[in-house]
Amino acid sequence: MANKTINMNEVLMKVIFVFLVLLFSLNNPETAQSKDAEPISSKSESNIHFSNTNNINITNNLTKNLKKLKTFIKAVKPKSIYLEQWILLEPHNKKLLKKLSKIAKKNKTSFYLVIGKNTWFGNRGIANTVASLDLYGKYIDGIVLRVEPNKVNVWKDDFKVQILNQILDSYAGIHNEAKKRNKQFFVEFPFWFTDFKGPLRSFSEDACLYSDKVIFLIDNPTKLDSLDIKWNDITCKYNIDLTKRATELSDDSISDAYKKIQKKLPFYSNFNGFIVDVDSDLLENTIE
Repeated sequence: MANKTINMNEVLMKVIFVFLVLLFSLNNPETAQSKDAEPISSKSESNIHFSNTNNINITNNLTKNLKKLKTFIKAVKPKSIYLEQWILLEPHNKKLLKKLSKIAKKNKTSFYLVIGKNTWFGNRGIANTVASLDLYGKYIDGIVLRVEPNKVNVWKDDFKVQILNQILDSYAGIHNEAKKRNKQFFVEFPFWFTDFKGPLRSFSEDACLYSDKVIFLIDNPTKLDSLDIKWNDITCKYNIDLTKRATELSDDSISDAYKKIQKKLPFYSNFNGFIVDVDSDLLENTIE
């Protein structure tokens, strides 16, 4: 009888121990992480595992072989595919949007069109983006406005705050119009804009208020060394863009940038994956 009592006590102690471990992990932000986006280990391989990507940019080269592209998308079933608007103007791509839309829907993949010029802020940004939503809306799930105002002549210290406020104004207007059309609206800008702080929030956090997702463009990898970027300060989902044409980086530079990000920054529940080219050397699952 005494032996049975001891055994029951041991079982009870084990149950209590397991309960305390689970309670600690749920209340510890270092260990409690989203099932949607697990953190990237700083010791992982040099290639991006597809679970940390799931967002594919369609390159112009691959649009010339839709059969191969279709097979690849069917095999890996990405969460999202992105297409830059200029590709639609290529002679061989007259029916591309409709075909990609069909492929995306068949594989339960979201499809987004990337638009934008560096002067598209304020009313100009609203007018051009809404026009694109009306023109392409029936084929896409949403639209991405990519703007790099730092590349225009008026980007000077005296005008930076004014320009950033105009960008936020355009985001607010576009977001309202996108919701009316039942479309998602993503904003993309250089990652180091996070360093601009307003009276209450950073530029990135303000951008969250007027969009469905923020995309950080890695346009200057050297700034990764100098900036203390707090990616997870923003409350909305975010992606990191490592596509070749958008970043204007070589394959080697993109690889180096990825390694820097991987070592320096933790990613938790609001990190929604890297965006990489469908034919990128970074992809663990390469297109055949």
